[in-house]
Amino acid sequence: MTLFFVADMHFGSPYRSYAKPRGFATTGAMNAAIAEAWRSRVTEEDTVWILGDVGDLDSLAPLPGTKHLIFGNDDTPRAAFRDSGLFASHAMSHVLETGWGSILLIHIPKAAKRSDLPVLHGHTHAAPDEPDARFVSVSVDKTGWGPISLEEVVERFKARAAGC
Repeated sequence: MTLFFVADMHFGSPYRSYAKPRGFATTGAMNAAIAEAWRSRVTEEDTVWILGDVGDLDSLAPLPGTKHLIFGNDDTPRAAFRDSGLFASHAMSHVLETGWGSILLIHIPKAAKRSDLPVLHGHTHAAPDEPDARFVSVSVDKTGWGPISLEEVVERFKARAAGC
């Protein structure tokens, strides 16, 4: 089993809001690229932490892996996500214990109240990373359109800490 992280898919969202700025010809093309990247990386035995802004649940449902949701600002109404049966867990934030150490999972980086943990987040899309090197974004805009593994996340944290 591999642990993966992703955020900001915005499946099915209005073309001008997400697909066009991301360089896709249509919302369908964006959805397909994200689903293809997901399927090429994740198996049914894997776990995926989604750090907010899923979009259309019907697009997420057939994708492999056990899914956990950290709510994003666009994941509304929350009851629809909680009641969908798609997620093994859902929360506003979560401290994940890994072999590398504890990581705070959250959607909006500015909402991170703890200063003692590395912060894995979404929300920022293609914007530059937070100035604080403890923050790493897993927005699909920064991950090749799909989830990335814990190992890649750790490498990104290390690179940020080293000033790369």
